[in-house]
Amino acid sequence: MHPWGLSGPEFLWLYTAGLVAGLVVAIGARMKVRRPRLAEPPGHLDVTELGFLGGGPVNAVQVAVARLAEAGLVRVNRSGQVSATSGALSTGHPLDDAVLAQVTKPRMVAAIVRRAPVEKQVTAIGESLVRRGLLVAPSAAIRARRLGPLLLYVVFVAGIVRWINGAGNYLPVGYLTFLLAATLIAVFFLGSRNLTKPKARTVHGDRVVAEVRRRGSGAGQLERAAVSGPRVIEDKDLSHALALAVPVALIPVAWSYATSGSFSTHVPATSSSGSSGGGGGHSCGSSSSSSCGSGGSSCGGGGGGCGGGSG
Repeated sequence: MHPWGLSGPEFLWLYTAGLVAGLVVAIGARMKVRRPRLAEPPGHLDVTELGFLGGGPVNAVQVAVARLAEAGLVRVNRSGQVSATSGALSTGHPLDDAVLAQVTKPRMVAAIVRRAPVEKQVTAIGESLVRRGLLVAPSAAIRARRLGPLLLYVVFVAGIVRWINGAGNYLPVGYLTFLLAATLIAVFFLGSRNLTKPKARTVHGDRVVAEVRRRGSGAGQLERAAVSGPRVIEDKDLSHALALAVPVALIPVAWSYATSGSFSTHVPATSSSGSSGGGGGHSCGSSSSSSCGSGGSSCGGGGGGCGGGSG
């Protein structure tokens, strides 16, 4: 009598089908959140919005500081601290104004990023990009990451019960053990941010960033800094001061993709780093991608069942 009315080979084929279906559902859930339907074109982006999209929340602040420096409203000293050059407090750009209000005394860019008024404006930018279909909301990314593999969990539990049943009745469970291990690897891979680095931008956001990069030197310096990082800024002192904020991108700030997605952290040309952003992170100019493969297994007929059942 076969356990559950299924022979070993029959259960293995059923389990494999469930494993493949679970992988399709999990990967499809991630793809879906990155492909929202746009009610209308996203429209023109301010360079700080492009900075968030191209490099994450920290990069948005870096671009704001660069624009203030370009306008002569702030200066950078040799230690990398930024300070206002005049009493002007309004530029017409909310994030720039928030940054300007924080540099009445010299501050490092990393400290500016952490100031509550600056975080508030960064959060507003992130939410605006989500509404326009250019960025995945952290909550949506978390749901896709946690609920996507749900079918895999169900398949795995069924396999464990079958394995216990087969082992308890001294039936061969070698192939089933292999499939259970493959399921665990798939679940770990899908759930590990460090391995998969799910993207925080939607496909529409990718297109916007790609278009600016395609223009190359035809784009303005601030636009290029938004999608490629502060290393493209000609003022080396300013570029260095902005790059000092990079470690902050590794820690959750106002708009965090630390548990849901990733952005690439812009660093000087001598090194490279990845971060979340939540993201990030954007890590925004990143082209991170995730993939996973599944191994199939077959069981020949004849002899004892290899899925915890008799042949």
